[in-house]
Amino acid sequence: MPKTLIIDSSTVFALERAGLIHFLKKINAEIIIPPAVKKEILQSNSVSLLNYLKLKPLNGRTLEKSRTLEKLGIGAGEAECCSLAANLGLKFIVCDDRKFIRQRFFSNDADLKKIVIVGFSFFLHLFHKKRLIKDVWKTFNKIIDLNNWQRSEVQVANHTFLKGLGY
Repeated sequence: MPKTLIIDSSTVFALERAGLIHFLKKINAEIIIPPAVKKEILQSNSVSLLNYLKLKPLNGRTLEKSRTLEKLGIGAGEAECCSLAANLGLKFIVCDDRKFIRQRFFSNDADLKKIVIVGFSFFLHLFHKKRLIKDVWKTFNKIIDLNNWQRSEVQVANHTFLKGLGY
């Protein structure tokens, strides 16, 4: 299991809505967010979520790359997550933003294409392995319903991920 995970606010909010956020402390990984994600969390008046996350500031080339991605129309949180992942040598981020999933699919940016996007189902897999949840599909459907992600890119991507793991 990765020791460091970068997570976007969409997934944080999805886990909170499903009552699963407290499990982040039980998976033995450092959950990192960039400043733009912290700002999104604060704007939603969900300050308590920051107890489960570690802020990692951006600077230098990482900040420049983030701004370049934003100029392509990528949201600040997603751009900072991708830049931070590249800077830390991580292969993926955890993000469930519909618009970003679509944008990344159609993007020609080579650096952006290198970062794999996994969604909340990555955490469902970890929670299941740690025996924190029993029924992955029941929890999956709950998250999809609570976030109005029926028939969306988010549902398809997360479903495909879980099926690929044999669930």
